[in-house]
Amino acid sequence: MDTKSLIWFREVCDCKSINKAAANLFITPQGLSRAVKSLEGELGVSLLERTAFGVSPTIYGDRLYERSETLLFNFENLVAEMRLLEQQEKGLLRVVSSFGVFRILGIEFIMEFKERHPEIELDYMEYPDSFIEKYVRNENFDIGFAIGPFNKEGLTTIKLFSSGVSLLVYKNHPLAKRESVSFADLENEKLILESREFKINALVDSACRNAGFFPNVIYHTSGFSLCHKMTTQERCISVVVDLISKDMINENLRLIPFEDSFDWDVYLIWNKKKGNNQFIKEWKDYTLNYIESNKIDLLEDANR
Repeated sequence: MDTKSLIWFREVCDCKSINKAAANLFITPQGLSRAVKSLEGELGVSLLERTAFGVSPTIYGDRLYERSETLLFNFENLVAEMRLLEQQEKGLLRVVSSFGVFRILGIEFIMEFKERHPEIELDYMEYPDSFIEKYVRNENFDIGFAIGPFNKEGLTTIKLFSSGVSLLVYKNHPLAKRESVSFADLENEKLILESREFKINALVDSACRNAGFFPNVIYHTSGFSLCHKMTTQERCISVVVDLISKDMINENLRLIPFEDSFDWDVYLIWNKKKGNNQFIKEWKDYTLNYIESNKIDLLEDANR
């Protein structure tokens, strides 16, 4: 059975009209009618009947419509399984990460995995936070490093580690001599933040609103390095992730911890449908062991 014809048949039933369904599917009514006729010929029954209001499914059409969702779901799962088998045969693992995570883990993290698993071809990319969950759900990538919070439904998730966030100021700024600050201290300050595609943007916005004001963000950036550059130039100040910023501090900059800070949480996520993927298991086990063996360094860096 042609799954395309089955999808088209469902659209006709939903629209109760050949013409409306054809318009929604961007095909001609004649082509849609031929597809339904072919489906009827394959099953040996009439699926649709004309009414004063358009078309309506027959008792056979009703039964096919009821079963079609399960049929299509099972077929999509079968296709996914075929792709998984093909991928495993080729030895490919696709990893996606939020910007900054690989910077924290270090180049040794990738290089060591390649040395331990030469049989696995590793394809890895970095994107802003908001893309990671979508790409893993849509199976553009097999596994990802995502920043919380996010919708965990349908995903397997493991929290790996957290980082605090701090206020980034230049040394001549009025707040530079403070040992700690609160988000209330940011009222009327000019800020540069990462764009709305990064979770820290929404977290800072929420913290400022809880303090009773809207943050004055004069510029949104897609790169955290620009936050440091513009702060160094004394054009504004910023809120940054400690673990990412630790090696970007120069003599003109200060990191000041927040008294009412939130955590920047890093998760390992993959689609539950890929639970039996051996390469995902290898990556998960390696990542957990790597972080455990380097936990002291990570925690020390986070507390500096």
